[in-house]
Amino acid sequence: MNSKDNKLPDNKNKQAAFSFIYSPVTDLPGIGDKSKTGFNRLKIYTIKDVIFSFPYRYEVLIPETLNEKIVLTGTYEYSGIVRTRKGKSIYKAVFKTHNGYFSCLWVNFNANYPSSLLQGGSLYYMYGTVTRYENIPAIFHPEIINKEDLGKVRSIYTIPAGFSITVYRKSVKAALDKGLNNINETLPEYILDKYNFPNIKDAVKTLHFPETKENVASIMNRKHPAYARFIYEELFYLQLVMQLKRKSYTKGIGIKFNIDKKYLEEINQIMPFKLTKGQKKVLLDIFNDMVKNKQMNRLIQGDVGSGKTIIAFISAAVAVYNGYQAVILAPTEVLAEQHYDNAEKFFSRLNINICLLTSSVTRKNKEIIKEKLLKGEIDIIIGTHALIEYDVEFKKLGFIIADEQHRFGVHQRKILIDKGYNPDILLMTATPIPRTLAMTLYGDLDVSVIDELPPGRIPCITKAYRASQINKAFDFVEEMLNDKKKAYFIYPLIDESDKLELKAATKSYEEVKKYFSGKKVGLLHGKMKPDEKRQLLHDFKYSDIDILVSTTVVEVGVDVPEATVILIENAERFGLSQLHQLRGRVGRNNMQSYCLLIASDKISEYGEKRIKAMLEYKDGFKLAEADLELRGQGDFFGTKQSGMPDLQFADIIKDIHLIQQVKTDVADILDKDTDLSMKKNNILYNRLKEMYKDSTSYFGIG
Repeated sequence: MNSKDNKLPDNKNKQAAFSFIYSPVTDLPGIGDKSKTGFNRLKIYTIKDVIFSFPYRYEVLIPETLNEKIVLTGTYEYSGIVRTRKGKSIYKAVFKTHNGYFSCLWVNFNANYPSSLLQGGSLYYMYGTVTRYENIPAIFHPEIINKEDLGKVRSIYTIPAGFSITVYRKSVKAALDKGLNNINETLPEYILDKYNFPNIKDAVKTLHFPETKENVASIMNRKHPAYARFIYEELFYLQLVMQLKRKSYTKGIGIKFNIDKKYLEEINQIMPFKLTKGQKKVLLDIFNDMVKNKQMNRLIQGDVGSGKTIIAFISAAVAVYNGYQAVILAPTEVLAEQHYDNAEKFFSRLNINICLLTSSVTRKNKEIIKEKLLKGEIDIIIGTHALIEYDVEFKKLGFIIADEQHRFGVHQRKILIDKGYNPDILLMTATPIPRTLAMTLYGDLDVSVIDELPPGRIPCITKAYRASQINKAFDFVEEMLNDKKKAYFIYPLIDESDKLELKAATKSYEEVKKYFSGKKVGLLHGKMKPDEKRQLLHDFKYSDIDILVSTTVVEVGVDVPEATVILIENAERFGLSQLHQLRGRVGRNNMQSYCLLIASDKISEYGEKRIKAMLEYKDGFKLAEADLELRGQGDFFGTKQSGMPDLQFADIIKDIHLIQQVKTDVADILDKDTDLSMKKNNILYNRLKEMYKDSTSYFGIG
């Protein structure tokens, strides 16, 4: 049988090549089952993942390199074993250049290596990081390269520990040789033409194997068209999804609420305080949404203590007056119970029936609550993820409030939405996001910001101490306690394992108890049973507990007006946003409050800057800007609390100027083709289906 007979029909060749890119990474040469786990940890599962896992830097094999490593060229003169001042043996080889000498040094050597590689009088090209040894240039453990390698570019990848970078480069080349032609284009031709971007195949190839040092410099500066193309693409699809979601909200008919003056007058009569201008402005935004027959999707951003909850309560009351039920969804039982306690005081005076549903509620009581919900006997239900369970049904759900909205995924919110009649959605967050980023993170939502605190709130005074000054800080706390105040002592969760958290919290608790022997001390941590937490928080708020020692479980939702001081140990371990959230646990009254930050005596320069920012800024949004500036995008969004997707190329800070252009491009496309049904937008439609699989219905296509 000749080679022609062996050849598959063209469509079968295409099918085989296409399936190749979705084959496991172990199908590549050099990557076996032993390495599979390491690559999977790096989210490299298939050959396509290898194709789209790009180098993080490059090496250029020339003397004037862009990296720390360079090539030293010289003729081998002599070598031998030498001893350092500490008596350690090193193999040293000396090479002569046109203007002097350099040496190469091996700490790890044997009888054959490297001596067998070196021949007298021969010219060698030694590659590595140059330092100095015995007053001449030297390279420790150099790589001996061939003359023909000079000028070549090497790609450096993130790979599992112990895996050969040389083998991986060969694997990448094999993946590109066989699979690159079967990678589909992800940007329409009119976008590529508009910005003069290369097609996806050329861009991928360039980023893996740039051929010149000029290309490398351009890529590392994020200026090369291949790199610029992927920056644009990431921002483009981020905006496309957000704008599609926003359009999908307005497609269906929502509830048209009546904002009757008599409702507002009745609510106003039971208000415990006057609303601030900021609160009134946000409430007006909400009412303007509620009177439209389109579904509201609004986010309230407000600093700690700015009064978001009362706005949510008023809005929910208006929905109930219109004959609908409302839900207040909280991420933790502590926060749900806090909302319930406050809601009970507020809604009972309006004859509105409220209820609490969490996983701690007994099965029997859950059944009673579910039955009442279905009959419409409960107007407002407050709870945790228990509200999302499939058998929780409503008679007429019309208003959903989700607090700390970033803790809930799109899928969870959709389950709750589907229980109602296109209910209005009000999201709240006390996690400050810099204003410059709001249009990127919340592009699918209307955003309202409460930008002032209620009158009478005295700004918290923040003090910083070193660990060696801990007794000084403790003495300050004791003065507060002697004045009938209460205090939080917060310790970082160093490890997420149950045992270590409990051990760290218990140790701190014993130390505090010993120092404040005359005071009642309580211990709160994440491994306690809900009933134990509830009782402890009740005793701290209403009874005789003076000090609450806790991990960050108090970050959100604990409201104890008598607590006027919070001491945070190892403060440098926390992010600025988290420190600010913790600081917000005090100062919830008209008394002076204090936040004491205890940092390590060996604090880093970066940690020092964060502590300084906490001392300088009281405003959460200014702190968020400072945090972003200090940490950069990668660390700032590393906790995923913002819901920010992984971005391999785009940098929300560096590319802020590009975001508006991308938004305009996306808006122009969707104005002409709302559901991406035009032939020229097939690429966009197919790419979204690939990226989000069955989730495209969440934003109105598919």
